[in-house]
Amino acid sequence: MTQTYFNDLEALEIAIRIEERGESFYSQATALATTEDTKAMLEDLALQEGQHAATFREIYNELSGRKHEFDDLYLYEPEVVAYLRAMAESSIFPSDDRLREIMENVEDIQEVLKIGIQAEKDSILFYTEMIINAKFVEAKDAFRKLLKEEKKHLIDLQTKLNTYKSL
Repeated sequence: MTQTYFNDLEALEIAIRIEERGESFYSQATALATTEDTKAMLEDLALQEGQHAATFREIYNELSGRKHEFDDLYLYEPEVVAYLRAMAESSIFPSDDRLREIMENVEDIQEVLKIGIQAEKDSILFYTEMIINAKFVEAKDAFRKLLKEEKKHLIDLQTKLNTYKSL
């Protein structure tokens, strides 16, 4: 049975997994890069996703020391939880098993960029919901910072895809 409620700590755990999967995706995608600047961009995105995971881990560790503050007042609404879980499980970056399957079938770098664009769009939606629903200012601030960076990733990926389309 899935949990009906969760709090900022559980939301941060999901965010950590999302960022780790993003790091894995971009790391594996570098093998399909056809130019050095595309490879460098994907390597940089992998590095940034790893840094995002580390940021969320730090905040998680800080907040987990304050577990006594996570009472019923800090639980998210059941509808929000269902939405966030569905989004985290079905979109954003694929799980390791799914990633292997996807990468075996990816034909070119344009397809990689399109997957990255969709994942970044999904993460923007996810982090927007987290900002709305997080109770602790530390979590809200982290989600805001990461939202801004994910928007930059989206722009970078779309710009790179546009350069391939114009060739």
